[in-house]
Amino acid sequence: MSKIAPHDSAKRTLRERITALEWQYWIARLVPMLYVTILTLGLPRILTQSFVVSELGVTPEQKIQRHLRAISIKVIAHGERIGSGVLLERHDRVYTVITNAHVVQASSAPYQLQTHDGQIYAAALIAPPTRHNRDLSMLRFQSHQRSYITAKLATVAPKIGDRVWAAGFPIGTNDKVDRHLNDLEKAPWGLDTVDGQITHMLPIAIVGGYGIGFDAAIRKGMSGGPLVDRSGDLIGINGVHANPLWDTSEILENGATASDELKEQIHNSSWAIPIEYVL
Repeated sequence: MSKIAPHDSAKRTLRERITALEWQYWIARLVPMLYVTILTLGLPRILTQSFVVSELGVTPEQKIQRHLRAISIKVIAHGERIGSGVLLERHDRVYTVITNAHVVQASSAPYQLQTHDGQIYAAALIAPPTRHNRDLSMLRFQSHQRSYITAKLATVAPKIGDRVWAAGFPIGTNDKVDRHLNDLEKAPWGLDTVDGQITHMLPIAIVGGYGIGFDAAIRKGMSGGPLVDRSGDLIGINGVHANPLWDTSEILENGATASDELKEQIHNSSWAIPIEYVL
């Protein structure tokens, strides 16, 4: 019987140890690489898929309605609702709300603002965003515990025939100040939304800055609320409803008097201030 030489056995043992070490080396390298690859490629898909699932069955119009509920604000003075507003921008925990000047002028300070979740915040009246005597005012509030989305401003100019949605809080419908409303899918706590088409884009606005005419029937109390396009982007601030009890202005911003035809159109249309005037 042949015997294995001691040095041959030692060589074989050394080779086996080297092979084992090589395998350990490659496993140590490949496993982390595989893990990173899975995270890089798989995690975004998981997150995206969960987002897509949450949006399944939601129509574009429902998304607009949901967005309008999120950015629409109740303007309150002395415990009573006096109009509507729009969450315009945020800096840290300070939020700016745009509304109509005639809304805040209908009452007096102190003012409060109610967000879609029922929270009520003390609000400070700040300088208007324009020096052109337009029907605009701004309020600010701070929220240290909760975060809110703000309106996305339109980058494409609206045109006649575009479909639009207007929102606000009509006086006489659920006038009480509601609290503890956390679900955007629930009843819109007095918020009314109407849709229609743009009928007028005036090259020279009516006094107050009203340059967008539309056929959606907004009501008293919806002044200061948002007017958005089919993408949900803010294109204007509501302020004048059709067929008001009092006469609407028939004077244009350049001082000219509207023609008889335009006077009738002004009276029969709802009107908004273009967002470009706010900017």
